[in-house]
Amino acid sequence: MKDAIKIGLAGAGTVGGGVIKILAKEIGFFRNKLQLPLELTKIATLDPQRLKDFPTGKAEILSDGLEIASAPDIDIVIELIGGTTAAKEIVLKAIENEKHVITANKKLIAEHGPEIFAAADKKNVSVYFEAAVGGGMPTIKTARESLIGNNTMSFYGIINGTCNYILTKMTEEGSNFNETLKNAQKLGYAEADPTLDIDGGDTGHKIAIMASLLFDGFVDYNKMQIEGIRNITCDDIKFAKELGYKIKLLGIAKKRAHDKSIDIRVNPVMLPENHILANVRDVFNAALFTGDAVGDIMLYGKGAGELPTASAVISDIVDVARNIISDNSKRIPMRTYSRENEITLKTSKEITSRFYLRFSVKDKPGVIGIIATTLGNHNVSISSIDQSERHDDDFVPIIFTTDEANEQDIKNAVAEIEKNSFIKATTQFIRIEDN
Repeated sequence: MKDAIKIGLAGAGTVGGGVIKILAKEIGFFRNKLQLPLELTKIATLDPQRLKDFPTGKAEILSDGLEIASAPDIDIVIELIGGTTAAKEIVLKAIENEKHVITANKKLIAEHGPEIFAAADKKNVSVYFEAAVGGGMPTIKTARESLIGNNTMSFYGIINGTCNYILTKMTEEGSNFNETLKNAQKLGYAEADPTLDIDGGDTGHKIAIMASLLFDGFVDYNKMQIEGIRNITCDDIKFAKELGYKIKLLGIAKKRAHDKSIDIRVNPVMLPENHILANVRDVFNAALFTGDAVGDIMLYGKGAGELPTASAVISDIVDVARNIISDNSKRIPMRTYSRENEITLKTSKEITSRFYLRFSVKDKPGVIGIIATTLGNHNVSISSIDQSERHDDDFVPIIFTTDEANEQDIKNAVAEIEKNSFIKATTQFIRIEDN
């Protein structure tokens, strides 16, 4: 048995600080009860002063994560600096030097996972990334281990706390998008530049990872349909409530038994008010899995933050340490997560759903008839129509909900309708998920 399993931590920001705290608190348990001789040996940070009140013990403080990746005595490299430049260099250098890697970097795994896993397989080392999706929720472990006996049929995730906070406040307080976003930034729930969150990119990285694991292949993030919440208005929230729905931003991955392509995307959806995901509030995350054997199971918890995310990193440390002790780095292989196994994504021509359509139109006779006829000409069956009494000058919103329709047919119909002079603004369309 090894006398020590030495850990190097690259990045001592919010999550890195949490890792240091939890590791210091639990190190005795890991050593004495689990027989894992863990030792935090090196920490790389650009701000050493940040560590002055942290329980770093005898760890050597460095300024460059590459030093940790190259240090001969380090067994496990933890990358928590983020991004895909220096972080990727550190991870690949660590693997080249036959070190096991733990990362919380969803962008790195989503966009460069195949390269990283191929390198790790060649060098016979482990790569773990539990903290990349869902913060403190064991989302990755559920996909890789707990559901191993299932064929997964679907995954629905509320996996961005910023967007869920904004939509919750808009729903419960009637505040508009820009006002709520500013408040989220003041509270630290949104970044100064919130683009990656509110335009769906963060959720996209996470759903690409989850779908890759659940469907035994590789989802190319750059080929996914990704929509954010920037265009959701107070009117949409109110109309959704009147129809019995709540709006949530979901990462979705689902397939039918004999389909060769899989529906994997990010977009706002209307969920029935009694749907379990519709009631996930504030900054909380949730992941709903459906397997052929287990049925539905849901994880719920904090998707970000110092200690929840650090908790996931600590879980990976224990798993990797056990691999080292047992000399079995390939206990959970990643061979299918490769570009050779790229998953074919469904296109708009293949995706069907019910839809909510909000047209902003000039208030004059015959408009509803023209819209309804055009939808019908494009094979779109109407479920309901509501002409609101809310006026903006001479324009009013008209709400259509549809029966199950082809997404491309909806887009074609809307494009034709918007050529009419009675249309004031871009039409809002939101998918309805009743299942």
